[in-house]
Amino acid sequence: MGADSPLPNDVPTLQDLVRGLRAESAELRTQLRDQAQQFQRTIDELRAEVAALKAKLDRATTHRFGRRSERTPKPPKSPGDPTVKRRHDHGRASLPAHLPRRDTVLDLTPEERRCPGCGGDRVCIGQTQTEQLDCDPTPYFVRRTIRKTYACPQCPTTVPVEERIRTATPSTVGPINKGLCGPGVLAEVIVGKYLDHLPLHRQVARIARAGVTVAESTLGDWMKQSAVLLTPLYQLMLERVRACPVIWSDDTRSRFAKPGERTMPQGHFWVTIGDPTVPYTLFHFTTGYDAATGPDRFLGGFRGHVHADCLAQYNGLFANGAKHVACWAHARRKFLAAGDVATEAVEFIHRLYHLEHQLAPPDTPERIAARHATRQSQAVPVLNDLKAWLDAALVAALPKSAVAIAIRYVANHWAAFVRYTEDGRLSLDNNLSERTLRLIAVGRSNWKFVGSAKAGERSAVHYSVVGTCRHLGLDAAAYLRQVLPALHALGEKPTADQLEPLLPDVWAKRQQSRPLAA
Repeated sequence: MGADSPLPNDVPTLQDLVRGLRAESAELRTQLRDQAQQFQRTIDELRAEVAALKAKLDRATTHRFGRRSERTPKPPKSPGDPTVKRRHDHGRASLPAHLPRRDTVLDLTPEERRCPGCGGDRVCIGQTQTEQLDCDPTPYFVRRTIRKTYACPQCPTTVPVEERIRTATPSTVGPINKGLCGPGVLAEVIVGKYLDHLPLHRQVARIARAGVTVAESTLGDWMKQSAVLLTPLYQLMLERVRACPVIWSDDTRSRFAKPGERTMPQGHFWVTIGDPTVPYTLFHFTTGYDAATGPDRFLGGFRGHVHADCLAQYNGLFANGAKHVACWAHARRKFLAAGDVATEAVEFIHRLYHLEHQLAPPDTPERIAARHATRQSQAVPVLNDLKAWLDAALVAALPKSAVAIAIRYVANHWAAFVRYTEDGRLSLDNNLSERTLRLIAVGRSNWKFVGSAKAGERSAVHYSVVGTCRHLGLDAAAYLRQVLPALHALGEKPTADQLEPLLPDVWAKRQQSRPLAA
């Protein structure tokens, strides 16, 4: 019926017309309501996406320009507290007493000693002393090994030559057979590359300043042969770490060169650190990021506690009996990234860290038991309150928001996060592994990549030795100067009993006992 058509006069027809208009109006209202709800959902999704992108931008900006420290803020101390350090309470520290002193005496000439008043000589009434730290350039020298040969002039020629003539042993000079380097230079190059992050071409230039020309390929060959020499010691340390009750483990990436490929594939260095009874730092290089070549191979058979991130690569170890101890520093990092909505969770974690700061190190059975008791009485209630907050906050949070991701990260691995309270030997976080991996991360900015997959495996051996020395506070160069020739003297297949005196911790104890014995 058109808009200009006359309306019918009978009531039933008009009623049918009104009913049709009502139905059409109701249908239009339903469509408008559905469209409004759809628009509102779209608006909510766009707002959530904008908020997520803004939070991501804020995290990136903070990561690039903001404060990076994750140190737990400590409660302020009152001015009257005797432990409060005054602002200007500082000064130059005295130089170590074990360093040799070379004196330079400044004196007056006979003319300057003469008194202008009476013409007599002045008398020395005192002196002032100033100490400065100084050094000489690296003193390279040539080590000549002379092997004398003796013969018996009385025996007839019928006596075998090997009985009449004898030459001083050993027949080969180490630590590298027919190598140009002595133990001191080889130790310095290893420490320079793997501890001081100096690539070999820079070390070539440093050696050249002393007037010695050594090719970079020669230094590379030294690294290859020294890794072979250190491998038996590395295997013994790995065997003992696998048998200790508590370890810390983590990984970091490193590219490696692969023949025939234009781009460098991504490899990984895995680190494992033993407990104080087996204080060794072991590295393992893999060309992939799978469990079979990573933790399952490197730590296969381990049944103790593993401090590690919540990576799927460790699941095989946990399925076979190892116990996962999760890292609260990683959890706190995720809650900090979530912003103000996760402030309460961060405060709970800070309370856990404040408690840990008051605990003694787990170096005796009594302290281990005390740590366990304190955590059970004080940390467990905080964890229970945190778990209640997580459950309540997850219901109100958007599924894809940063706070929901952080909550699910902790909630899905809650048993691993609270496991540290079950044993006083365990740690609240895995920061020990992260600090150790800086050895790779800092060096990576200098050498960029490892030469090949085999070079990565050899680098893991070197990093394990110098990393263990750093972990124990030892002079890695002094350790290698003694251990490298000793390993060469043991031959190709030394036994565990022969290698044990050369372990870094055993060597350190022997060095400490020498002055007492003398």
